[in-house]
Amino acid sequence: MAETRVDPAAPPAPDPPQLTADLDRLRALVEHEDVEGARAFVKELEQRWPECERVHQWARVLAPPVARRRPGVAGRSLERERAWLREHGHEYPGCWLAILEDRLIAADPDIRVVLKAIRSTPGAEDALLHLRPGSMDWA
Repeated sequence: MAETRVDPAAPPAPDPPQLTADLDRLRALVEHEDVEGARAFVKELEQRWPECERVHQWARVLAPPVARRRPGVAGRSLERERAWLREHGHEYPGCWLAILEDRLIAADPDIRVVLKAIRSTPGAEDALLHLRPGSMDWA
């Protein structure tokens, strides 16, 4: 029996139409800020498309955040940051935001730019980092 070889330089095969439709629906959920709906739908997609790296990437992005406390350090209230996000967050779709109390430190689609701004702003090391849903070209 002859062995089938795949040419690594060949362009990838096009996605099946249903996968494209599913990814479009997932992207629409995120763009309409339905994160919980997107989290539920991406779990379905992981079952439907277990080999699809883009589905796995979406699952990682949509996974609930993990927060860790530093031993011996008391947490502070983030209510002012949350209030700022409710009032102004929609103005920065697709951007990483660094917010300290009721002040925006930086906003940019590139997290490296935001982290650099935090490092160069005295007192901003405790800023809240937040990714606003919006246009995501990597889908």
